[in-house]
Amino acid sequence: MPLSVSSGPARVIEHGTVTTFGGQDLEILLDMPEGAWSVRLIFEENPEISGAAVSTEMIDGGMIFECVNFQGADGRGSAVPVLLGELGEDLVFFHFRVFQHGQSDDHSVHYTFFRVHKDAVDWQPSAG
Repeated sequence: MPLSVSSGPARVIEHGTVTTFGGQDLEILLDMPEGAWSVRLIFEENPEISGAAVSTEMIDGGMIFECVNFQGADGRGSAVPVLLGELGEDLVFFHFRVFQHGQSDDHSVHYTFFRVHKDAVDWQPSAG
């Protein structure tokens, strides 16, 4: 039986939990009818930075999230869904939470991709 999940006006188009292999980067490839989208999570530790930090970089067909100092079982991640881009009249968002248990180099990632019509979130393109 097919499963359909939504949250407010947004449809959940993919979700899951994955764990990195040997502390390596993680790439999630979202295969959409309009084309594939890539999200890469890079995990680094930097003792010169106090607390956790995330920087992003747009790439062709996706986005890279550089996650710095994402240690601990309490989790770190996006405070709100992050806009990845437009698909016609829809927007695609990515929301994630990262956990690291014990002294492992690996990170477990809970993630959700949402698709929502622009009008449902009163979205306006940035003037730029």
